[in-house]
Amino acid sequence: MKPCTALVTGAASGIGAEVARRLVRRGHRVIVVDRTDELAARAAADIGAGSLAVGCDLAAEAGTARLCERIAGDWQELEILICNAGTVVLRQVTDSSADDLDRQLDVMLRSPMQVIRAAVPVFKERERGHIMATVSLSGICPMPTTAAYSAAKAGLRAFLAALNAELAGTRVHVSGIYPTAIDTPMLREALSGDGDLEYLNRVRTVDEVADAYERALDKPKLEIYVPYWDGVIARAVLWNPGMIPKSLALFRRMSERNRREYRRRIAP
Repeated sequence: MKPCTALVTGAASGIGAEVARRLVRRGHRVIVVDRTDELAARAAADIGAGSLAVGCDLAAEAGTARLCERIAGDWQELEILICNAGTVVLRQVTDSSADDLDRQLDVMLRSPMQVIRAAVPVFKERERGHIMATVSLSGICPMPTTAAYSAAKAGLRAFLAALNAELAGTRVHVSGIYPTAIDTPMLREALSGDGDLEYLNRVRTVDEVADAYERALDKPKLEIYVPYWDGVIARAVLWNPGMIPKSLALFRRMSERNRREYRRRIAP
């Protein structure tokens, strides 16, 4: 792929920061989007290579609307859009506030839909582009305390699949990256939350997800799983989600073992 302009949301840390760095190494100019001007500026300075910092709280309708306006009007050279921003509140549904539920849906479903809607005409007009998003295996195999997070990711998966069908026959590609638990600031923060089923598999690295993004850039594919076999298992579970409650005792034992290993790995 020739050098172009890419936009990455949630680019100040974790997966977004590493993907942005990889894009720069591939010769692309990156528009770095994160929750505040300060976070975005710090990330852009770290990434370098002429990166543009844009502060935008994707949980705020007005902020998302302004970002969409700039995509449609100011950044006509944009060719890669990566919707990566995420947030999670690990609580039972009955213990969650309306704000808890809404923020997760806003950041990981409503805002990506709007941002992608703004980018598609730009890409179609130029007859090239790549829409990408960090989804999650939680959107395929949901567990207790992740209801809103899983709902957002499941909705995003369906949105990408439908969009891919709409864009068939064009040179605009759609890719979703589906990681298991990844060692990010968000996951480390979740260690102190109520969730006890977030570690069903060994916690993977940000580099593994960034590698998947690069594979998708080189050879576009609708869904890429990190790791591959976890995706196979998650999709198998989806065929009969009624079995999940019957398997919770086993899942909790597996999760607790991986959680302990993860704590040891990140201990100072």
